[in-house]
Amino acid sequence: MLSYIYKLIDQNQGSIPISDFMNAVLYHKKHGYYMNRSPLGKNNDFITAPEISQLFGEIIAVWVMYMWEKLGKPLKFSLVELGPGEGTLIHDIIRVTKKHSNFFRSMAIHLIEISPTLQKIQKGKLKESNINWHVDINDLPEQPTIFLANEFFDALPIDQFVYHNGEWYENRITRRDDGVLFQCLILESRKEKSYVSLLTTQMPNEELFNGAVVEICSAGIEIFKKLEEKIVSNRGAAIVIDYGYVYPTYKSTLQSIRQHRYANFLEDVGDNDITALVNFQALKDALKHIECEILTQREFLYLFGIKERVQTLIKNANDEHKNRIFSEFLRLTENMGTLFKAMLIGS
Repeated sequence: MLSYIYKLIDQNQGSIPISDFMNAVLYHKKHGYYMNRSPLGKNNDFITAPEISQLFGEIIAVWVMYMWEKLGKPLKFSLVELGPGEGTLIHDIIRVTKKHSNFFRSMAIHLIEISPTLQKIQKGKLKESNINWHVDINDLPEQPTIFLANEFFDALPIDQFVYHNGEWYENRITRRDDGVLFQCLILESRKEKSYVSLLTTQMPNEELFNGAVVEICSAGIEIFKKLEEKIVSNRGAAIVIDYGYVYPTYKSTLQSIRQHRYANFLEDVGDNDITALVNFQALKDALKHIECEILTQREFLYLFGIKERVQTLIKNANDEHKNRIFSEFLRLTENMGTLFKAMLIGS
């Protein structure tokens, strides 16, 4: 992987945008972090809400059925998950909704997954279900569609720009003669793409200060526009759950995780996860034709009945099981509850 990064740097006059670096490190077809392994689980690099507790998938299932009813109970609709990890969320949704026959018969499940390794794991976990796999949103059928995206947008490549003395500088990746990668600031020059004006308008009511960092996830915005296009054309809804912010602090949010600990994203290239907090306001601003609501994960889970579900589960549980359920409930609603946001889009 490093030799590929060096080649990219050399081909681009000595430095590359952070987005190009992330795209290569995470999604290179042969060496990319997500392409040749599963990073999920206690023994790997990180764990997401569906693996923490069945409660999460059960509440998402309640929301999906609620949206299906709001859409008028269509006889056929697509349930689409972006980046479904090991398939745990969809597995739980299937388990919960099987007993609702009219809903279940109307649902066609589509998974958007570009990783051959993760797709293989998903097929193993979901082998008893009728699932359709795709690598692009454009391949989905034209019918009412409900989208799920849990910890998907945080893993998309970002660009970083830093303000200093009236100028914007792009934070880029370069290397020393001995091969060590490091970050460098280069005067922003991509005016043909209106980056400078975009950066300035992101801080309309703020006094710009030296060192202010703005992060732009162009890939995320483009995917979001595709979601909106599908929802507008066919009717539908979407839920995006991720760690992120509505009001930025203008600091770098780039982070790297290895075996559940923070790491230097420029070291062990290809072996560490790299993510950034999701700018939910930027996603909201990308919507042109449909409304959305942004809640904390805690608010969303409470709204759709997690407290009542916990009370049901612990009724006949032994003390050990009760403690585990309650611990998982607190992790979802308190530990992750405010940092993680839930964006509800559409009908």
